Amino acid sequence: MEDIKKQVQFLRPEQIIKEREENGIIYAPIGPLEWHGPHLPLGVDPLRAEYVAIELAKRIGGIVLPTFYFGTERERSPQMLKNIGFKEDDYIIGMDFPENSLKSLYFKEEVFAIFLRNLLEMLIEKWGYRFIIVVNGHGGENHITVINRLKKEFEEEKKVKILHISPALNFPNSKWSHATKEETETIMSIYPETIDLKKLPQKPEKLKNLKFAIVDDLTFRGTPTDDFTVRNEEDPRDATFESGKVVVNLIIE
Repeated sequence: MEDIKKQVQFLRPEQIIKEREENGIIYAPIGPLEWHGPHLPLGVDPLRAEYVAIELAKRIGGIVLPTFYFGTERERSPQMLKNIGFKEDDYIIGMDFPENSLKSLYFKEEVFAIFLRNLLEMLIEKWGYRFIIVVNGHGGENHITVINRLKKEFEEEKKVKILHISPALNFPNSKWSHATKEETETIMSIYPETIDLKKLPQKPEKLKNLKFAIVDDLTFRGTPTDDFTVRNEEDPRDATFESGKVVVNLIIE
């Protein structure tokens, strides 16, 4: 019931007005429905953003908008394709690798930008908010660029404060990885019923980037393994509920 008290869709008008006048913060959790390997739900990014937003609202105040399952991705660069194990001239959008059983629901970059612009405008002009926290669960470079571009524009032209935070990136020793141990264990600690590690092959078989669309941090940063597989330290099959709780609490702190 504590969560309901913080989520806009469960609040009456006078409650929203009271929260705005007393605290003045509103959170917008956001992220796409995206392939995260066969073992994780498609909502990893927005689900993590939603959880963090609600926990922050409990601790420092403010209310949380309904989670927006929106996000964007672009084609991978030739260098990134090589890092992952593709050919330089392959055409791959985000994490939608050819062997995936289902494509992600990525919005076109310009559509995502229009949506986010309209949302910010409504919060400012219709509801009178001056402090908006975008809790972004997605690490796509163009997705982040859109948020930061609009943040700068609105802060300069509307004289409001927009804070862009990311559960995936804004904490010590964060990794730029996808569907690996960290993401698996954090979702495991929040929604354990959504995970099925049996969908992955048993050890010692390695997890190939191209087969599972699971990619570790060093690969994204330009240092792949010789056989284009996930490193042992980021293997999602080693995820535990306990370690996930530790990481989630670190993110929130």
